[in-house]
Amino acid sequence: MRLRDFLLALVGVLLVCIPLFSADEVPFSVGIISLQEEASPYLALAQEAGTSYASTFLIPDEGYRDHLASRELGEKRLAQLKEISSAYASKSEQRLETALKVPDYAKPRLSDRVSVTYREIPLQKGYHHLLNSFPGSRSWFASQHGLDALLLIQQSKLAANDRLRIYWYDLFTDTTHLIFDQVVIGGDTSVLQEEVGKALLAKTTGPEYGLLIFDDYSSSTLIEANGEALAVQGGQVLLPFGQYTLNMTQAFHEPALLSITVMPNTITHISSALNRIPLKEMRLSSPQGKVSWFVDGVLYGNRCELSISASLVPLVVVAQKEGFSPLTLQIQKPFEQIEVPLQPEWMERTSLLESRQEGFYKSLRNTMLVFGLYVASSTLSETFEVANPLWQPLQVATSGFALVSTLHTIMNLASYAALAGTGIR
Repeated sequence: MRLRDFLLALVGVLLVCIPLFSADEVPFSVGIISLQEEASPYLALAQEAGTSYASTFLIPDEGYRDHLASRELGEKRLAQLKEISSAYASKSEQRLETALKVPDYAKPRLSDRVSVTYREIPLQKGYHHLLNSFPGSRSWFASQHGLDALLLIQQSKLAANDRLRIYWYDLFTDTTHLIFDQVVIGGDTSVLQEEVGKALLAKTTGPEYGLLIFDDYSSSTLIEANGEALAVQGGQVLLPFGQYTLNMTQAFHEPALLSITVMPNTITHISSALNRIPLKEMRLSSPQGKVSWFVDGVLYGNRCELSISASLVPLVVVAQKEGFSPLTLQIQKPFEQIEVPLQPEWMERTSLLESRQEGFYKSLRNTMLVFGLYVASSTLSETFEVANPLWQPLQVATSGFALVSTLHTIMNLASYAALAGTGIR
C-alpha cells in the first residue's frame, strides 16, 4: 500500500470515529416566569444572575444524563416529523424526498457539564394562576416549551417593601423548591444579583462546587491551582470545595501566589491584576534626523530620538517624515536601543526600478552594437589589406563610441543594482 493511500485511509477512519468519541452539546434550558399577572421587574434580575453566575449545569447522575439525552432526541425526531408533515402539505415531491432522506437520529452523548440558557417566558392570561395554584401543571408547561427547569418569581408587598421569592422547579424530579426569599429594601435590586446567583448556583452545580471569579482577568494571564492549569472561561471557573494554592503569571509582570478556600455554593472573587515589572527605557533613533513618532496611534513628538518605557510592551511604533515612506514597528519584547532608517519615497516606487532596468538593457545593447562595428571594421581592414585612409578613422570612431558606451553601461548597471538591492519589487 502506498503511503498516500495509507494516510487517506487513516484520516477516513479518524473522521468516522470522531462522532463515536465526541460529546454533543445539549443546553440545559430554564424558563423564567412571573406568578403574578403583571410582568415582574425581577425577571430580568433572575436572568442576569443566572447568566452571570450559574451558566454551567453539572449532570448529577446517569439517570439525569439519560433524561437530557432522551429529551434532545425527542425534539429532533419531532422536528423531523413536522418537516415531513409540512412537505406532505406542500405537495412538493422534491421537498418530501429530502425530508424522508433524513436518517434516524441516535441518542446524543453528553459530557459531564452542559451550558445553561435562561429566557423569560411570556404567559397568556390565566397561566399565572394555573402555575401558582396547581403544581401539577408545571410538568406539562415545561414539556410544552422544551424546558428542563422553571424559575417561578413571586412578588408580594411587605409594608413599603417588596418580598421576593424564587422557586426552582425541576422537570426530571418533578419537584419545586424555594431557593430565595428576601425583602428588597428601598427597591435596590443591584445588591441582590449575586445572592440570587448563589441560589441558582446551588441548583445547577450541586452541593460540592463553588464559583471562582477572577476580577480584571486577562487571557494572557496563566493561572494554576495546586500546580495544574485552570481552564478559565470569561474570568470564571468552577472548582470542587477545598483548599487551593493559586499561582498567577503573566509576561512582564510580577507573579502572584496566594492560598484560598473554596466553599460549596459560594462565589469567591479574586483580583487577577498583576503588577508590572519595572523595566528600563527603550530608545529609538532615526538617521534621517527629526521624525514624527506615533506610539499606539498617539503622537509622542517630532524629534531625532524617542525614549519610551519598556513596560508598555507590546506596542506599535510608527515613524513618519515628509519625503520618506513611513515605517511601522511591532514591538513584542523590550530592547535597549534600535535604529529606525526610513526609505525615501522615490525608492519605494516600482516604476523607477523598471525604468532603471530598461535603461541598463538599452545601454548594454548599444555597447554590444558599437563594439561589434569596431570588430567588423578591424577584421575587414586586415582581410582585404586595402590601403584606404577611411578604415583608420572608422576604427577610431567605433572604438571611442564603444568605450563611452561601456562606461555608460557600467553606470546604469550600478544604478540598477543599487536600487534593486533595496528590496523594491
